Amino acid sequence: MNRNLCAFPLLAAAVILSAAPVWAHHGASAYDLQKTITSKATVTSLTWTNPHCLLNFDMKDESGNVQNWHVEMYNPLYMERAGWTKDILKAGDEITVTFHPTKNGTPNGLIRAGDGKVVFNGKQLSLDQQDGSDAPDQ
Repeated sequence: MNRNLCAFPLLAAAVILSAAPVWAHHGASAYDLQKTITSKATVTSLTWTNPHCLLNFDMKDESGNVQNWHVEMYNPLYMERAGWTKDILKAGDEITVTFHPTKNGTPNGLIRAGDGKVVFNGKQLSLDQQDGSDAPDQ
């Protein structure tokens, strides 16, 4: 009986510690925050979901080949406060986008307030929340 009383707290601690990485936010370490890409692109979709909205678009590389990109944005609540809706961009919309690419060269990136931009129909879509609060850390 005494042995079971000692084993239970150890087992509980092991379970809690093994789950700790699940609670951690992944941050922006995968992205090259010193580099930005600005290009014309064609929207393929806007995925409106937690924990981050994803802007998907086709963009030509230096050789003229079309490549599909997936760019992470803020969460839906933040995006709504910045004036976005899930229908603000649709497949086929022509945009100009500025974002940080990944460090490993995959066609993924990050758009964040301050240095990221999305221009649609000649108008820059805001990434700053209208209520004056700061952007969340990425």
